[in-house]
Amino acid sequence: MADEKVTMRRVALSALLGATALTSVPAFAQAQAQEAVASEQRSDVVIVTARKREESLQEVPMTITAVGGEKLEAAGYTELNDVARISPNIFFEAADRSKPLIFVRGVGTRGYDAGSDPSVGVFVDGVYLGRFGALDMDLLDIERVEMLKGPQGTLYGRNTIGGALSVITSDPAQSFEGKASVEAGMGADSDDVLWSARGSVSGPMTDNIRGSLSLSRRHRDGYQEIQGTSVRGGSEDSWAARGKALISLGEAEVRLAADYADMDGPPLILVPNRFGTSGPGALTPGFVVPAEPTDPYSFAMDEQSQGIQKQVYGASAQVDWNFLGLDFTSITAARGMKLDEHDDLDGTTLPFQVYFANEDSDQFSQELRAAYSSDNLNWLFGLFYSKENVLRTETIDFGPASLLSALVAPADLIWTFPFDLEATAVAAFGQVDWQVTDAFAVTVGGRYSEDKKNVVFDTNTTVPGFVLSPFRQAVSKKWNSFDPSVSFRYQFNPDLMAYASWATGYKSGAFQFIATSPSIAQQVADPEDVESIEVGLKSTWLDGNLQLNLAAFSMDYKDLQQLRVVPVSGVGLVVIDNAASSTISGAEIEGRWKLSDNWSTDFAYGYLDATFDEFVFNATLDFSGNRMPRSPKNTFNLALNYEQPTPLGDFATRLAYSWRDSIFFEADNNVRDPESSEDALGLLDFNTQIATAGGWTYSLWARNLTDERYRRQVLNSTGSSQRGIWSEPRTFGIRASYQFD
Repeated sequence: MADEKVTMRRVALSALLGATALTSVPAFAQAQAQEAVASEQRSDVVIVTARKREESLQEVPMTITAVGGEKLEAAGYTELNDVARISPNIFFEAADRSKPLIFVRGVGTRGYDAGSDPSVGVFVDGVYLGRFGALDMDLLDIERVEMLKGPQGTLYGRNTIGGALSVITSDPAQSFEGKASVEAGMGADSDDVLWSARGSVSGPMTDNIRGSLSLSRRHRDGYQEIQGTSVRGGSEDSWAARGKALISLGEAEVRLAADYADMDGPPLILVPNRFGTSGPGALTPGFVVPAEPTDPYSFAMDEQSQGIQKQVYGASAQVDWNFLGLDFTSITAARGMKLDEHDDLDGTTLPFQVYFANEDSDQFSQELRAAYSSDNLNWLFGLFYSKENVLRTETIDFGPASLLSALVAPADLIWTFPFDLEATAVAAFGQVDWQVTDAFAVTVGGRYSEDKKNVVFDTNTTVPGFVLSPFRQAVSKKWNSFDPSVSFRYQFNPDLMAYASWATGYKSGAFQFIATSPSIAQQVADPEDVESIEVGLKSTWLDGNLQLNLAAFSMDYKDLQQLRVVPVSGVGLVVIDNAASSTISGAEIEGRWKLSDNWSTDFAYGYLDATFDEFVFNATLDFSGNRMPRSPKNTFNLALNYEQPTPLGDFATRLAYSWRDSIFFEADNNVRDPESSEDALGLLDFNTQIATAGGWTYSLWARNLTDERYRRQVLNSTGSSQRGIWSEPRTFGIRASYQFD
């Protein structure tokens, strides 16, 4: 059977390559008559640095979605997860401010714990963000966001199996300039008022030093009323700062950067679903299960002091210099995060379970690269080292409504799961790009990775011997992997390029982060592996007014690390294990069409077939053949833009629609959890603005204009009760900004 699948993948690849060649023949003939059109006449040329050098997006032989910071702001998008609204085959939602979920082409990590690595890496100015809670970031003073799809390891310090989300912040300006903006708005609930203010200054400090400083302040009352408490879901009170200095030292250039963010946000608001008469678990006699909420945006809980407090901070130093014709780069970075979380775990008025999480983490990384560039040869070689220390404690406090608590009364029943991690990663990576002829080029790369994780579990309970017994267990694991890649590209003419690539990827093994026994603590999930094939076309038509890019891909994905919730004495606890193998294939179309001097459209479509080849959940449940979680079959994004000079200033408006098919939250595909899925979803966003000659810009924006109500996440024990996390409803606002120089 395995040989048959390999054969089918080879046949599919041959067909795709053949289709690419056939498509290119008429385009080549047409292009011979159009070569006089110079590349500098192309409209909206996008420059990216995905391959660690400046290139046009149309020259890079891989799938990349790139969008500038100004365009993101103009579209009304201010958070990193908004990238899912502009690129196909991306699922980027967050259960709360500490639990983002990023899936690219079906590859992602449901976990948010310290024992697992993200499948999609997030990099800020080349610095890898290792902690899940740090991935939810404000797009403050951003020059560009690049989304690279598929395994990335030959150009980035940290390997990523699903893709890389690279955020490039703005360098300090060469002359003094600044910008300030204020914003006010509200949600569908009139009590949900929001406001924000941000400002930045940038420019020369001395003859060879330029600097910048940006500040942001955001507040939101919250869109989800929790009756009986002062808590509102979707609330936020945060501020962030980013500073950067660019120092010129002859042949060397130094970039110093630092950032800090402080957030007091909403708790994990869990809306009960399918509790029926059983409730969130075994109840103490005399307690009655409350009726399920009829409105997930207004219901009752009993826990008062819920919320998340989070501080994320970091600093980096990048040094670039040239020596003997080689370009050297050193990136030294340190990052940290502190997190305190307090949630009503049952989501009802019952005093049943309260959840606490406390995390203190720090990360150090060092990357060294050497690169060479000539007319027909480019190569890059790098070394990477990182060390991460995480101390995270999960606590479950059982209230009097829990039968477990009643059985040991008057003693308190509290379980704590401290998890102390030390993770070290070292790697050597590189690639060679050879321009064989004026039209044909070959790129060969490889990466060797070593990961070592030392973990100490220190499980405790206030009532030893009742369900749990205290234990302390140390576990250590080490893995390594070599992952090669190769790609070919052919430039038929300045307007048409075809490419084909093959790459493998790897993600280190995963530890349990809630262990109820020494044997559970020693159950370590194996590393994930993926083999990816991609072919594509990048083309420009109609004198540069139409940009059209196509890609088709197939992935053989093995040993998926699946997080599931299993019942332990009536309590749902998290377990991580491997889910055998999966096959993922699909296609993507992305482009931009300038219809006239005033009108343009951005469009993207993604098709995804992501299924489990083999996943035996237990002796009675087999999920083989099921669709993978958070992997909609079809996604598309469409935006219509209009720009027009007026006597008052430059007028611009954008109407954007993003669609995704239905998704499953669990691998059972609703066999045991009938409502663990979400229907197809379409979101409509709007932004209009006028920029005056005096530096003022006035904007009106709206997100989720049609007020779609949907769940971002569902937590459940397979075959048991569920709790849903609901999304932001319709939200709109106004913004005024002033730019000066």
